[in-house]
Amino acid sequence: MSHYSRLRTALKETQKAFPFENYIDKANSLEMQAIIYELRKYLVDFEHKRLLDIGSGPMDKTGVFQSLGFECYAVDDLNDPWHLRNDNIDRIKEYAENIGINFYHQKPGEYNIPFEENSFDVVCSLAVIEHLHESPRGLLNTMGVFARPGGLLVIIMPNSVNLRKRISVLLGRTNYPPVDMFFNCIGNWRGHVREYTLKETEYICSASGFEILSSTTFEHLAHQKLRTPLRQLYILLGNIIPTLRSSLLVVCRKPESWRAVNEDPEAFRRSLARAVPKGAA
Repeated sequence: MSHYSRLRTALKETQKAFPFENYIDKANSLEMQAIIYELRKYLVDFEHKRLLDIGSGPMDKTGVFQSLGFECYAVDDLNDPWHLRNDNIDRIKEYAENIGINFYHQKPGEYNIPFEENSFDVVCSLAVIEHLHESPRGLLNTMGVFARPGGLLVIIMPNSVNLRKRISVLLGRTNYPPVDMFFNCIGNWRGHVREYTLKETEYICSASGFEILSSTTFEHLAHQKLRTPLRQLYILLGNIIPTLRSSLLVVCRKPESWRAVNEDPEAFRRSLARAVPKGAA
């Protein structure tokens, strides 16, 4: 069976087992296709490889990894508003148990991970970093702690300068989440806080001590949200100028000599100096 055929089968299996209808859609499928394409360059065999998904949400993507042969572990606080409705958390946990994912339900604000450090072949952060209210350094350090030496890190985020956002700003509209969503938010904001460009994502990965193996963009939203001929035009422009595509994907390797990056007050002071009057920093 070809890699593409196996992925297609894994998507169907996950979609069948997943407890929420229409959640795994065309965009999810294209996103997983982009991830698997890059992973195959550095990890030919997925069977029995250990994978940790940090901030996994309902484990829609984790389920696909599991179906492809990975031994999957996942952590999340499941504290998004829709997670808390009805019996959704129980349904998510039951789904994970049924397909063999080792899931740990974190308490909000207490993000411990009770799995073995330095033991995972792949550690994922899929659409998580853009939600952080603090520096991504802490999450990247955590990924490094749990990846084995030589292990892979997979990071996906929305592209902060994709074509849709550039057009919105050009027309005098926002490139942030809808203001009514933010205004009506109850409690801690769980939406996007700080999105990144591809170069910025490369920077935070390199600054965290990881070796960048692959840095690319991919288009998965236009296929679902736009109609012909706008869809074809949007995709064509992204093929010509890849930084216009909707999302970005970076694959890193943890070096044998890797160490977590500590806070550096002097580096923080230097970076602040560009934003305050001369001499104030």
